[in-house]
Amino acid sequence: MNRKQLSLIIAGCVIALMVTAPIPSTSALEMEYFPLAPGASLFYNSTSDAGDWMTKRYVDQEWEFLGGPYGTFTIRWAEAHMMPDETDYTWINHMWLSKTADTLLWWGFEDANAKIVCSSPLNYVTEPVIAGAVHRGSTTGALTLKGDGTVMSGVPFAANYTIEAIETVVVPAGTFEDCIKIHEEETTPDGQISFWVWYAPNVGAVQYDYPNDANRTDVLLSYQIDTENDPWNSWFLPQVPSILMITTVAVVAVVAVIILLVVRRKRA
Repeated sequence: MNRKQLSLIIAGCVIALMVTAPIPSTSALEMEYFPLAPGASLFYNSTSDAGDWMTKRYVDQEWEFLGGPYGTFTIRWAEAHMMPDETDYTWINHMWLSKTADTLLWWGFEDANAKIVCSSPLNYVTEPVIAGAVHRGSTTGALTLKGDGTVMSGVPFAANYTIEAIETVVVPAGTFEDCIKIHEEETTPDGQISFWVWYAPNVGAVQYDYPNDANRTDVLLSYQIDTENDPWNSWFLPQVPSILMITTVAVVAVVAVIILLVVRRKRA
């Protein structure tokens, strides 16, 4: 093998590496409406036609790579309730979320009855935020029914997420300016869902309105947020899948070159 042939092989490997391997995403420093530090907790007073209770929404301390080490780094955004005669919160559900440099992504949902993890995410909100901006999307996922363990693949899930306004919101936790009012319209295995959420910069959700769920409203009472510990700003882990993929492709390329050199020498 002459130098020209070797150069062509190496160049081909480099091109294959550039095309095949994903470029690690940049940090989410542009995002301020969705701080997702593990341990972050927000406490709400919930009221509906059925009564009152306390709701806690929080980022679980446990994170997960959906799809294995080459998949996507996600956190679990959970909801728990405490009824008036109770002294502790009971887990209700959680969803899997991730970020790109400027967009929050929804990957799936789990409650006591079922779990769905989608093959591709739905875009929720892109920052900088713009009133009137809409994300429309659809995906499919594997739905597990916990009652009998049935697993159904290719279950459709669709959603429209609209920023209807940017406004000031007053709740017991304080007055929050520049809140984005999101209208969530979702088509799920359980049917149609429609509700509204208000998010404040560097806090997250400060109010929820569910007019089709016994007129339920959640208003923020207090919160504990560590804006300096968002994984997409300060952790290495979100980059691991991309780095692993690049490393794997690079190793395969180098091994391929070595094998070609050995074969050429044996034939010479």
